[in-house]
Amino acid sequence: MDATDVRIAHHLGVDGRVSNRELARRLGISEGSVRQRLGRLIAQGVVRITAQANLESQPDSFLAIVAVKIDGRQLTDCARRIAKLPSVLTTMIVTGRHDLMAVILAPSRRTLVDFVTNELSTIPGVMDSETSIVLKSLDFWVDVAKMFPKERMHE
Repeated sequence: MDATDVRIAHHLGVDGRVSNRELARRLGISEGSVRQRLGRLIAQGVVRITAQANLESQPDSFLAIVAVKIDGRQLTDCARRIAKLPSVLTTMIVTGRHDLMAVILAPSRRTLVDFVTNELSTIPGVMDSETSIVLKSLDFWVDVAKMFPKERMHE
């Protein structure tokens, strides 16, 4: 990303609905250049434009950080499997006393318990986990598709 790409991303981070024409005006470049750059950034997986929801707007949801100890030979495979679980917002391979951290968003306590006891514990290579429930988050925004999965859209 060059400086212009960063400026495009910044403006979209402030307002994801800003038009290419308005971005071009603000940056002093052509609309075609904005369109081409943005298309490249999206295609390369550098930026993604999504609707975000404030986690605090869903007070009944549970946000948790799950620290996982994994059999070292299976670290990457376990990380990929955990990342695909429906409640997982993000998965990170880390250093320290645990091997992996997963950020979980569960719509209920029962869903969180099910994640830890039935989903996570059945993944081959998972040796141990420690769950910390987030009591309050400050300025944490979540992709709407993760906060409101398709199955909840029909309620």
